[in-house]
Parts: sequence; C-alpha cells; structure tokens
Amino acid sequence: MSNIFIISAPSGCGKTSLVRELCQTYSFLEQTVSFTTRALRSGEVDGLDYHFISEEDFLTSKNNNKFIESQKVYDNFYGTTYESVDEILHSGKDAILEIDYKGMLLIKSKIPSSKSIYIIPPSIDELHKRLLDRGLDSREVIEKRISEAQDELKYVKFADYTVTNDDFSKASKSLKSLILHTRISANNNIHLR
Repeated sequence: MSNIFIISAPSGCGKTSLVRELCQTYSFLEQTVSFTTRALRSGEVDGLDYHFISEEDFLTSKNNNKFIESQKVYDNFYGTTYESVDEILHSGKDAILEIDYKGMLLIKSKIPSSKSIYIIPPSIDELHKRLLDRGLDSREVIEKRISEAQDELKYVKFADYTVTNDDFSKASKSLKSLILHTRISANNNIHLR
C-alpha cells in the first residue's frame, strides 16, 4: 500500500534539501510538483521544481476543485493537485508533499492516514542566519519570514513527527528512519475523493 508523507517547515529550515535527499535515496518515494504563481527563480525548471502558472489559471483550477490543498504564501499561490498525488499512488510509490503547515492541516483532515513530519530549526536566530546566508531575499522579506516562522512553529504540535535540522546529516538520517518505519508498518488504503 502506498503512503502520503507531508513535509512542512517554515521557510529556510531545509525542507527542500531534505526532501530532495529522501527522493534520491529511496526509489519508492516521489515528490509531487506543486503549482505556483510566484516567479521562476534562478536555477529552477518549470515542471520539475514547480509548475509556474498565472494567477488567473491558478484560480480557475482552484474553482474547478483541481487542488487537494492550496494556500496563499508570501503573496503567491501554491497548490497540489489531486491528479499529481493520484498518479504517484497509482504507480505504487509513496507521495511526498512539501507544503506549509496550513496545507499539512488540510491534508491531515482529508486523509488522516497521511503522515506529517515537521522540520524545525535549532533556533530562530539560526533560522535568521540561514535566510541571510541563502541570499535569496531582501532583509525586509527575511524579517517578514522570521516573524511568520515564529507563528508557524506553533503548529508543530499537530504534526505526527518532528525533526530538528541542526545538522543536515542527522536530520536526513532521522527522516529516512521515519519514512522506513512508516512504510514497513503502514497498511493504508488511500482514497482521495
């Protein structure tokens, strides 16, 4: 039986790198590719990192109930389609959704058997340093993300598991253990609609 794993974290906690490592390690895992209205960043590939679409197309898809979850995050829309999750599950693989805490709560309410893993930073100060070092955003955006991260961390209590990313190698090892444990012990029969 296939599983759905939800990986959530405030911006800058390393969830993208950790999910990439998981999918490279385990062939039975496949990440859904979300849709977004935000601009393509340097090095990103449309259809691989995200499906980049207009706000009008996004809202049309949302109104047509194409998304299993969708949110507005940092002034841009993000969403995961039912179709993308269905394709992965029907291929016999486990689906990984890299989404924010609101999406995590929504998926858990729709599919209680899904497993949510919340990645947290060792501290807010360390998160601030990582966002600065990443060099993707202005100081104003970073301050906004730090403020929102403090709010987002309140929702960690709703996740099935928590992993602290104070050391990438250790966090990756913890995630891999959680994924394997769930895969071995799960007996899911998931129906999306």
